[in-house]
Amino acid sequence: MLLEKLYKVYNQSCIDGMREHVLDNSIDLIFTDPPYGIDGDELDVHYHRDESKVVPGYIDVPLTQYAKFSQDWITECARVLRPGGSMYIVSGYTNLHHILNALHNTDLIEINHIIAKYSFGVSTKNKFVSSHYHVLFWAKPDKGRQKRTFNSNWKYTDQKDSYHDRLTVQDMPRDYKPGEVKNKNQLSEDFIEKFVKYSSNRGDVVLDCFGGGLTTGRTALRWGRKFVGFELNKNAYDAFVPTLDTVEQLPDPDPISPDAKELAKRNKLREGWRKDRAKKKLSVPNESTTKSKIIVMANPNLFESN
Repeated sequence: MLLEKLYKVYNQSCIDGMREHVLDNSIDLIFTDPPYGIDGDELDVHYHRDESKVVPGYIDVPLTQYAKFSQDWITECARVLRPGGSMYIVSGYTNLHHILNALHNTDLIEINHIIAKYSFGVSTKNKFVSSHYHVLFWAKPDKGRQKRTFNSNWKYTDQKDSYHDRLTVQDMPRDYKPGEVKNKNQLSEDFIEKFVKYSSNRGDVVLDCFGGGLTTGRTALRWGRKFVGFELNKNAYDAFVPTLDTVEQLPDPDPISPDAKELAKRNKLREGWRKDRAKKKLSVPNESTTKSKIIVMANPNLFESN
């Protein structure tokens, strides 16, 4: 499938394309941002965006077709994911129920429901300002030695820092690049990078069903993954596929560690917590002793001689 290059992108529907080009159980990670079924080609009116550098031809899905559309492409994703393979779907809230219904109709299992918050929501007067996306983290069940990849410490060596980096409310930076050609509603590569690194390894195959500006593809290639993508809009396909050849593959950075003073402070606290837990465990009455006391209290004459 990826013999000539580290990537392959097809200018066709991902539903037909996956059926035609992608084998069962062959994908390690899917990261994709499908159309939301909310007339996404007209959102610039609400956001007051300058669309002069945006590639035309964005293709949304009519609301009347969204449920079946979601079921079809998600069913194909479930087929092509390897056992233990992961999938992240970025979704708005309007048609989120269709995405979730489709996921529940597969053999995939939910891992996390992540909220990606941003600061560029449309201003409103009579309701709260929408300022988040949903990132649905699902996976195919493990099978034998094929386990789900999750690199908890790729960024930080210490659990405290890793903990805060993995909270299920994440910041979504705006992909603001004035003067550059871009796709409509394009996600930041810095945002995508986090999920690619947590849920895949170098040499793994990453799939994006709705390639758009191919931000997932560039991110995957930059960090030593292979990439398969689909993009139905011919304008976007022609504009962004050549950018994949310009990606410079980078070595993995060393995980960030706390300085020696901070690490010693944390380890001292942890040792104290371990001792406290050990004391509490010793103070809990033994189960057999507790039962004996209950018996004696219930029948005080049990051990008296006749």
